Amino acid sequence: MLDPNNLRERHRSKVIGFLVAEASAIGLLLLAGSFAVSSLLTNSALALSVNVVTIVAAAAVAIIPIAFFAVAPVLPGRR
Repeated sequence: MLDPNNLRERHRSKVIGFLVAEASAIGLLLLAGSFAVSSLLTNSALALSVNVVTIVAAAAVAIIPIAFFAVAPVLPGRR
């Protein structure tokens, strides 16, 4: 049988991992977005790369909750 303390600890570590990943992705999105909208980027290659990073960070912000919580855990079968 599964130990309730073990389940609680796994859930807690999953939530902490989610918060760290989501905060990192949001921070990157804000940083890259602020560079993308600023008029300081004169090099077109640099501006394109910042735009790509912004889009990738936005996709990561949308995908991280799905990756952490939408996939149901595999439960062991009954014997």
